Amino acid sequence: MDKVWVGVEAGKEFHWAHVLDASGRELLSRKVENDEADLWTLIDEALCLAEEVIWAVDQPGGSAALLLALLWERNQRVFYISGLTVERSRDAYRAESKTDARDAHVIADQARMRPDLSELEVVKQQRSPSYSSSSLAVAISSPTRAGPSPA
Repeated sequence: MDKVWVGVEAGKEFHWAHVLDASGRELLSRKVENDEADLWTLIDEALCLAEEVIWAVDQPGGSAALLLALLWERNQRVFYISGLTVERSRDAYRAESKTDARDAHVIADQARMRPDLSELEVVKQQRSPSYSSSSLAVAISSPTRAGPSPA
């Protein structure tokens, strides 16, 4: 498979991940603990599904910070979809009520269909002179194309 889209609905203790192929078919949907071991497992599972994996999250930091750091460690592209966009888009999908799984599906599907999403990028910032290490911060770049590549 050439390309898949992973939508992650981020939470404090766990996330929900949903993976779609180019046709919108579900390849994976599962709860993921917000710990390094389970996040690495998810990343490995997604990377085994396609040559290119596009990640989309509903938080540009906070609860998603560990996931973002791990994705960037693997040089993965990550796009941001605001909670408001997810909320408004959710109404276009059939389902009974809001769930983490449903929101992860909406995030993945919006990333698959929308070329106007903003890509998250890591920005290294130096701490005060008393610290020798750098910290990670998130920057939202200009919108770039996350949707299907032109044929």
